[in-house]
Amino acid sequence: MNTEHPLHLADIPILKASHAAEVLRRARQHQRLAHAYLLHGPEGAGKEALALYLAQGFLCKKRTAAAPAAALFAEEPAAAELACGQCSNCRRMAEMTHPDVHFIFPRASSAAEKEILEVLQSFAAQPWCRARPWENSFILIDDIRELKRKLAITSYEGAGTVVLLLEAHRLKAESANALLKILEEPPPSTYFLLTAVALEGLLPTIISRCQPIAVPPVAQQDLIDFLVRHHGAAAERAPLVAAMAGGNLRQALALLEDDLEPKRQLAVEFMRTAFKFNKPVEQMDFLNQLTNEHDRQELQQLLRFCLVWVRDAFVVKSCGAGQRLVNADLQDALAALVKNLPQFDFAGVVGELEYALECLERYVQPWLVLMVLLHRINQLARPGR
Repeated sequence: MNTEHPLHLADIPILKASHAAEVLRRARQHQRLAHAYLLHGPEGAGKEALALYLAQGFLCKKRTAAAPAAALFAEEPAAAELACGQCSNCRRMAEMTHPDVHFIFPRASSAAEKEILEVLQSFAAQPWCRARPWENSFILIDDIRELKRKLAITSYEGAGTVVLLLEAHRLKAESANALLKILEEPPPSTYFLLTAVALEGLLPTIISRCQPIAVPPVAQQDLIDFLVRHHGAAAERAPLVAAMAGGNLRQALALLEDDLEPKRQLAVEFMRTAFKFNKPVEQMDFLNQLTNEHDRQELQQLLRFCLVWVRDAFVVKSCGAGQRLVNADLQDALAALVKNLPQFDFAGVVGELEYALECLERYVQPWLVLMVLLHRINQLARPGR
């Protein structure tokens, strides 16, 4: 992992070029800043890092140098950086030590102060890859009450106060109602940045008090560039990791540390088993062994490998050999597939794989999902269908 140079959020193109950053830039330019923004999107889309970057934009000294409260609305070019990443405010926020920035996140009620500090330090080190140390945790009512008490105090440095509330979908009813009261009558010069995986599960009244901003999965090329530039990924390996991650930055970083070759070979074996015609017993034996030896998450990874493999085969069929493939070292095997199964319905198989992934994410029984998938791929590859 590349750790030679300190990483500033303002140096990350994924954040600087994001839709959310552009929304805030334009709002500041036209003096229309909302007091609360709700960043919602799938796991691993970088919502937490983006929220921290936006928070830096509220308090960055180089962006608010003229008069801390009023200059936040000063004219600036649309392409200007939201935060410099270098001033004392940006640095302290990145280190989780700014006195006017408050963090709320799900935690266990028994969590010690030291444990909470460790979470913040972990977040400071890798805000795009924050791990949740407490399973099935929620945002506590006591933390919302403490936030209300803190917000009653004037900001220490006079540039305003920023609240980052992570995983707002983990607000229970009591905590959500307490937060709603704060959002309905926010203290002056206080800005809220909430993150959530989806709007469902949030109180409609909380959503109505915020400006929702959708955060999509990270684009594959952006993810490749990030892995190579900031995590020392080999240029040959990064495309496979990015394709496997499906826009999930956290998963990409986990995969980068993993040995992917056995998983990739298992995916090839899965597809070859699906292509075996009139051999149902052999297919069922393979399926039973597969589901007995691998958990749901591993099976999801398997199907993502299959998706990448099928898409590579489609590139070979459409454009011929020699094209840029994710599985470049499997080009001969992909060419053989295209030659031996000329009637193969690539689009149909991609659709079936994506549907199977969706079923696994919804906790449908894995054996049933994969049994149906094997049957459907077999049909879509069968000659004379």
